[in-house]
Amino acid sequence: MYELIINYKNELIDTFFNPQKRVFIGYLITTIAFVITYQILSTKVSIHRAFTNFFSKKIWLSDSAKTDYKIMLINKFFFIFASPVLLSKLALATLLFEFFHIWFDGRTTLIPNASAIQISTLFTFILFLLDDLTKYLVHRAFHNFPILWAFHKIHHSAETLTPLTVFRTHPIEAIILSIRSIIVQAIAVSVFLYLFGPRVELITILGASVFLFLFNAAGSNLRHSHIWISYGNYFEFFFISPAQHQIHHSTKLEHHNCNFGTILAIWDLIGQTLLRSKGQENLEFGSSNLKGQDHSLQTLYLSPFVDVAKIIKHTYFKEIEIMKRFFSKRKTHNPILGCISLSIFFITITTATLASELNIYSHRQPFLINPFIETYSKKYGTKVNVVYASKGLAQRLQAEGARSPADVILTVDIARLHVYADKNLLAPINSKILKTNIPPHLRDFKDRWFAFSKRARVIVTAKSAKDTSKIITYEDLADPRWKGRICSRPGSHVYNRALVASLIHAVGSKATEDWAKALVQNLARRPQGNDRAQIKAIYEGQCDISIINHYYFHKLKNSKNSIKKDWARAVRLIFPNQNGRGSHINISGGGVAKHSKNKLEAKRFLEFLTTEVAQKLYGTINFEYPVNPKVVFLDELAPKIGFIEDQMPISRIAELAPKAQMIIDRVEW
Repeated sequence: MYELIINYKNELIDTFFNPQKRVFIGYLITTIAFVITYQILSTKVSIHRAFTNFFSKKIWLSDSAKTDYKIMLINKFFFIFASPVLLSKLALATLLFEFFHIWFDGRTTLIPNASAIQISTLFTFILFLLDDLTKYLVHRAFHNFPILWAFHKIHHSAETLTPLTVFRTHPIEAIILSIRSIIVQAIAVSVFLYLFGPRVELITILGASVFLFLFNAAGSNLRHSHIWISYGNYFEFFFISPAQHQIHHSTKLEHHNCNFGTILAIWDLIGQTLLRSKGQENLEFGSSNLKGQDHSLQTLYLSPFVDVAKIIKHTYFKEIEIMKRFFSKRKTHNPILGCISLSIFFITITTATLASELNIYSHRQPFLINPFIETYSKKYGTKVNVVYASKGLAQRLQAEGARSPADVILTVDIARLHVYADKNLLAPINSKILKTNIPPHLRDFKDRWFAFSKRARVIVTAKSAKDTSKIITYEDLADPRWKGRICSRPGSHVYNRALVASLIHAVGSKATEDWAKALVQNLARRPQGNDRAQIKAIYEGQCDISIINHYYFHKLKNSKNSIKKDWARAVRLIFPNQNGRGSHINISGGGVAKHSKNKLEAKRFLEFLTTEVAQKLYGTINFEYPVNPKVVFLDELAPKIGFIEDQMPISRIAELAPKAQMIIDRVEW
């Protein structure tokens, strides 16, 4: 219940503090400023009078307005449960993107010479047009199809209009509108990524599409208001003014079925539904379909189902009369109890659908995490779903926002963990178990992410090169005696960049850059390949020394491939700086997604990853070291000389990564 309350509170806060939302506080402020200024200039009233006109109690405290506020609160609660079952636009975009590759047998990048800004501008504009067009089409359908109108009429039942009237929608209509948005954005994203590749980016202001930002900042909230603002006879051919949308809400017969557009008027012009404002009119709002303008929540939520039943009965089944009587009886009940009953119904359905499920976004390969999932599911009976990708999951999570189905994030290094934390995509988790099982230097001080396994960055040398036994620190690799004898993967790889960051922390930027420059001068070949390739290069005699993550050696040593076993037999491991700060380590880790709908289950899964069973799995599956100090290493992983690790706060690696990369670039590693 506590998690539910927190999620609900966050959803309400997000409504007013997210620039992607219509009633973002910034847009409301610009709307008020625009209205006050407009009234002062056009009608010559005082600031006080202009303020009073806009914030009229007859409007903002009317029965209709109060109902708007109640519906907003109820719908926000409903969508906490409904959102996770909707397919996300990123998931659909991914499916379409893969479908295009299969259907067209690969792809050819379109207009390769176009710049990223040109492609992004085109993408942003096309998405805007497609979004606005489909809003017009769906809105018109709501008015022209009786079953859809049964739900949309709730919006038109408002007798007074305020910016919050935008929330006066039936949950069924809200779901349809959400599906429209998901489909449109998924199609646009997948098509552009397929045709133009990574050059595609949405041009945004404060995270919102530049066109929607400008529309909202320019007074979109006045569409639902009592302030008459016209754009003039000419501009209303191109843009829907607040006055035109107020005409759309009018009860006058001549105003029916007009001005369905949201931003652009051209769709109404093409569809012959455009009606321009000819001068200020005294309009009445409301719907003749609701007798006596009944603003009770019971009527607004339940009457559409009664109407749909009548439509189906009239068209197909006379037996539907039983359903009609069922809903009619409910009209005599207390309206609050009716809404509570409806909420309980939705909660029961969605809870049954979502119970005991955990959704994981993982950068770790499936074969590495499947044993953990199988063990956890067997113990707790939880169904676990996994989305795996080596890149792009943070961007996906950010784009999905509050509708993301993700509960747990699993990553392969501190750099990626930092990205999630920096983008505010992780929820703080207060857990005594996690704090007990994970040392402070291996978790976020704000409790957003936690390490679950460790990997040491070690030095590997050829057994045949006896003199390399003199290497005992990372700093020793800068010695000129090793000139032409060191192999390395590129310095900009996260493993090497993390090592450089740890050196900056230990000895400072100047000494680290001198070390990196000397290391590059000692290279036997151009930096290339992965860590396995470095061991192979030593085996083949191309060099005598390299730097790898320790587990790559153990993977080769235990490989079923006899040749790879020979690579491992040709080298020995050196755990550097054992007489000083200790060997540099990196981590695998994870956290709970900010918008997780199942935070308690997600927290339990993270805690499970620190238990002895799971910690030993990290060793047996991928030869990684446990983070829980109570869990003993596998014998195979224990160095004969012991293993002292660098105790620097692991978060410092991410903080120093930009400096590390600059050093790597300067020395051309």
